[in-house]
Amino acid sequence: MTTTAATNPTVERYAKLYPGVPYEVILKEDLLRLGLRFTPAAMEAAVGCRTQAYYLFSYNISGHGDLGEGVSTAAPEDITFHGGPYGMKRTWVRVVLNRDSPYVVDVVDGALTILEHGVPVAGVAYPSKPAYYGRTFADGIRYEQVIPLLYNSYAFITTFRACHYWGDKEECRFCDINYNLRELRKVTGDHVTPDAIKDVGKLVEVLAAMTEEPDPAKRMLTIIMTGGSIIRPVRGGPDNATDFNLPYIEAIRTRIGRRVPIVMITESQPMENIRRFRDAGVTSHNANLEVWDKRLFQIFAPGKEKYIGYDLWVRRLVEAVDIMGEGGVSPNMVSGVEMAQPWGFGTVKEAVASAREGFEYLMSHGVIPHLDTWCVEPGTALAGHPPIPLDFLIQADLAWYETWRKYKLPPFAGYGPMGGGPGVAVYGNTGSVDLGG
Repeated sequence: MTTTAATNPTVERYAKLYPGVPYEVILKEDLLRLGLRFTPAAMEAAVGCRTQAYYLFSYNISGHGDLGEGVSTAAPEDITFHGGPYGMKRTWVRVVLNRDSPYVVDVVDGALTILEHGVPVAGVAYPSKPAYYGRTFADGIRYEQVIPLLYNSYAFITTFRACHYWGDKEECRFCDINYNLRELRKVTGDHVTPDAIKDVGKLVEVLAAMTEEPDPAKRMLTIIMTGGSIIRPVRGGPDNATDFNLPYIEAIRTRIGRRVPIVMITESQPMENIRRFRDAGVTSHNANLEVWDKRLFQIFAPGKEKYIGYDLWVRRLVEAVDIMGEGGVSPNMVSGVEMAQPWGFGTVKEAVASAREGFEYLMSHGVIPHLDTWCVEPGTALAGHPPIPLDFLIQADLAWYETWRKYKLPPFAGYGPMGGGPGVAVYGNTGSVDLGG
């Protein structure tokens, strides 16, 4: 091959620009920002693996209808990459589907392989199904439709599949939660998305089955609970996320005890509600800040700004550390949205400086933000935005890691090991957890 891309893959070029950054971090971030395609042979190899069942957000760059029939439900939920010409260590990464990605998974000489513009860069392994996948309730709902397992580690529970900010046109500009629910129902029918509200009985039944998993490689590491923002009564019931979610937490703790941590993700809550969560058995409370810059927060998260406001949101994060402890307060930051145009920063240097400022302030107060690389989803207000520069993502990862080490902080609770270099972390949404070693 004679093209520059073919003779000099991105991981190789960027390893020279960032000599201290592992190849695994570079490839992971590029896969998260540009996505993957799967050849027919690679899709055939996915039969029987742990396929897409997450579905809170699409987390894809291409829409369901643009990917080919069945791809958005039959592709692997996540993958690990390893080996290849650079001898990479096993690294988990979320699968982002993009029909136009330069990266493709194919079968080469009988082995699953990631190629960039036709050049192999790493081997691939698909996740096999845990024992509880495929079990069904009397109404035909499968267990994994109630709670999918992510990265062979996280029981991911969406208690409320919609967000009230959308009804008022105040949704976060990067979020497709309500759009994706509507699109998924068109593609798969109600047998996959039976209700916007999880049934408590089914939920605890699935969790009980998950605790019986015989394979330690698929052991449930943590329970992550989340859902859309609640600002008015849900079916005549609670009008806030705390009262809505507490019955789920109490039922979980009653059924399976307190061995498995619970990460609860809601909009910002008063401190008395954080205490109620903690007392009920929540290990970590994450009120996702999304972006550090105050002006951008107001633009990108209008509902959060209207009902809570930036200053109160940040103040509550800091105050919550005294209740949940260091590691127990870990707001999500949508890494890269700092550069979303026309509002964001115009240069990588400015955007990284803003992100670093946020890491410094939050971590100095015991708050440990976690990064999720921004996926430009088709059902959002920012749909069609060009990919964020890879330089930003790598530099932001480095800024996060350096600040985390500076303040001698623990891992953010419930997400598994991190900071030991490639091959250690299981969290697949950011390369920041794969630095170190």
